[in-house]
Formats: sequence, structure tokens, C-alpha cells
Amino acid sequence: MKFRNIFLLVLVMLAGSACEEALRVSDPESLSPEDVLDKVAGFESVMLSAYNRVHNFGYYGQNQIVAPEIMADNLDFNNRTGRYEQHYVNAVRTHMGRWGNYVGINDVNIIISRIDDLKDLSTDDITLRDQLKGEALFLRSLNYHDMARVYGYEPGQEVNGFNLTVPLRVSETKGVSDALDVKPRATNTELYSLLKTDLTSATSLLPTTNSSAPYRAGQDAAHALLSRVYLYEGSWSEAAAQAEAAMSKTSASLIEDKAGYYDSWFAVPHPESIYEAEIRSTDWSTVDGANNSLSTLSNNTSSSSQFILVGSPELISVLDSEAGDFRDTIWTRLDDIPAGTAKCEKWQGEKGDFLENIPVIRYSEMLLTAAEGHARSGNDGSAQTHINRLRVARGLPETTATGADLIALIMKERRVEFALEGHRWFDLKRTGSEITKSATANVPNLSYTDFRLLGVIPQSELSLNEFLVQNPGY
Repeated sequence: MKFRNIFLLVLVMLAGSACEEALRVSDPESLSPEDVLDKVAGFESVMLSAYNRVHNFGYYGQNQIVAPEIMADNLDFNNRTGRYEQHYVNAVRTHMGRWGNYVGINDVNIIISRIDDLKDLSTDDITLRDQLKGEALFLRSLNYHDMARVYGYEPGQEVNGFNLTVPLRVSETKGVSDALDVKPRATNTELYSLLKTDLTSATSLLPTTNSSAPYRAGQDAAHALLSRVYLYEGSWSEAAAQAEAAMSKTSASLIEDKAGYYDSWFAVPHPESIYEAEIRSTDWSTVDGANNSLSTLSNNTSSSSQFILVGSPELISVLDSEAGDFRDTIWTRLDDIPAGTAKCEKWQGEKGDFLENIPVIRYSEMLLTAAEGHARSGNDGSAQTHINRLRVARGLPETTATGADLIALIMKERRVEFALEGHRWFDLKRTGSEITKSATANVPNLSYTDFRLLGVIPQSELSLNEFLVQNPGY
């Protein structure tokens, strides 16, 4: 079957006049991939498609942010609509589905597989070619790491030796014959090796500062994601080094005052964003905002809003454990929500109609990654330097904690700093901890060996791919 991608051609026409003029023909549907991708401008349109997929509601637009919080102990319900209620009690086969990430992975595989074949390029085209390839490697890594976090254990944290993640596709799927080239699940070390290779290459291909940052990746974003990968792998000193590299290269900055912290959640882009998923009004239907946005689920109390999610009593208790914390300003206690909970004002819908961008990697994550990496590799002094920078910026005193106490404080800071940003479940999982639950969920904590820690492989994929094996317990 000959490959056609009409959606790609539509994106080409939307990408700007330069792309449009470069690819203008009388019959766009007659174009083959070879016609579209014989110029750098054609690859730009594929890149835009890949970036757009990041903010789908099944990914960072909603589920990647909400599910890891309510599947652990950071969220409770203000009212029950049926949404996320099975996640709340960790019902069997209810998890985070990320198999759809392969669509975005194929977008960037098109770029990675073909862009080096371009001939007779100008100096500017060579620069753009390298940038696009670097961005493609960054997005492939983001998609694969998020799949690995759901479907497999991190290296060194395997249960009963089970070390499989997801199949690795590193070349484009052109048609049925390629789609039927089924592959077995890679091991977690194989997948992490790919992530490290891709992101290291991306740091050398990307510009120091992408002119479209933070909505598109530059060197800072590649270093930042690589620091996250090393953190999950348990390569502590490498995680710290990459986080420090990201902070040294980024134009993002740490918010350091109370009013600025609150106002940052109204800002577009967020001042701390190293990579931020941009959502435009053209990406939404007329009801998407009121029905599915993070703002409507967690913040907006109007009659057209869902407003079903609030911070759990356990989270608010941790937040209140140290007086003066600026982060308290974005958690509002209301009389008409359950006692002990609070409404989160991170997701303001500040672009109108519940619309906002999604910070995926923030400067504060790099501070805490550097702190954790140093602390877990025995360098308490450097760890204190990084965590104290964040603590002072959030209105808290510096710490002199060392050893296990310092690590516990770093993990507490991660819980408070990234509440309702999609980190809680994964921070517990990657450290081999049990998944703690809010008391109001009325279900026991999940031990680390519970099979529900991993997501279920879709049955449709098992039927199509004879080499796939289901995760244990399902």
C-alpha cells in the first residue's frame, strides 16, 4: 500500500507561507511522501504534527497530569461523575494507556529516517535539518520514556526479574507491510540505552536556544529530559550533571517571590518552563475546554465546569507542615468542598475558554533532580545547595539535613512542588516504594510487588503481535 498522509499536507499549509510556497501544487492529494519530504519545509510540518500530539487529552493535555496523582495519594474528589473513579481505587486493568504514543513516534521516525537524505542544502537548511532531527530525537525519547514508565519497571527495580517494556520502533512505518513487521518487547535496559543515545545526539544537534522555546526543544530541553531518564535509571551523578547542564543553558528562570509564584500560573509561557506543550484555540472543539481541560477538572467552579478534583487531605497536610511555604497560595480552601481538601489553581485556563499550555519540564524539576542525584550519590553539600535554592525561593528556610533525612526532604519537596503535574505515582514507583493511598479512597496501599503497578498491554495489540507478552498478573 502506498503511503499517503493528507493530514501532513494540511499541516504544511498551516505551517507558514514559506512552507506553503515550497510545496504548492495544483493537486495536493497527488503528492507522495517523496514529493513532500524533498525539502526541509516538508519535515517541519511533520514535526508540528508530532508536537501537537503531546497535548492530546490522553497524554499531557489531561491523563498524563491527572492519573499519576489520583492513582496515588495527591488527589480526591469534589464530586463524582464516574471520571477517574476506577483510577482512584486502582481497579484491575485501569491504568494509564500510552500505546497511542506510537503515532507520535512514527511522526518523528519519518524525520529521523529520511532527513539526512536531503541533498544540495543551503547553510540555513543544514542548520534547520540538524535542529529538526534533534527535536525528533527529543520527542521520540519523551514518548518512549512515558511508555516505559507505564508498562515496565525501571532498571534495577524489577519484580521477580521481569524486565520487559515496549517494542522499539526506530524506523518509519510506511504502510501495511511495515506495520506487520511486529517486534517483541524490548528490555528496560535496551530502551534506556536508546533514550540515552537519542538524547545525547539531540544535545549536539539542537541549537543552544530554540527560537520557538519553550514550545519546541533546544539543548536545554534535551539535557533536562536526559536528566529525568538518568534519574529513573538510578544513575545519580549523571542525573545531577545533566540537570545542571540544562540549568546552565536555559532561558527559563526560577520564580523567587510569593506573588511571582502565584502569577506564574497565569503566565504564557510559564517562566520556569524548559519545555511546554502549547495548545492553541484551533486545537480545540467547541466543548473540549469545558469537558476535558485541566482547568475544568480541577479549578473552574462555574456551572459549565466539571470541577471534580481537589487536593487530598494528606497532600494538604504535607503542604501545611512548614509555615511560610509560598506554594500554599495556589491551594484554596473552600467551604463547599470536602473538609481538609483544597482547590488547585495551577490550571487557570488563562488563555480563555479553559485553554492553557502545559509545562512538561520546569526549572524547579532540574533543581530537585540535581539535589536528588547528588544526595543519592553521597554528595550532601551539592544536594543542599540545589534544594536550598528552591526552598528559599518558596519561602522556606535552608536545610542542613544529610543522608537519608536529606533524601526524604527532597522527595517531600517533589511531592509538594509538582502536585497535580503528573509526578507522584512515578516518583513512588521508580524508588521501589509502595503506592500510598488517601484514606478517603478506602483502599489499601499498593505494595511495590502488586501487579497493578504496571499498565495492562491492550488485548488488541496482543492479538496483532504474536511476540508480545502480557504484563504479569493480568
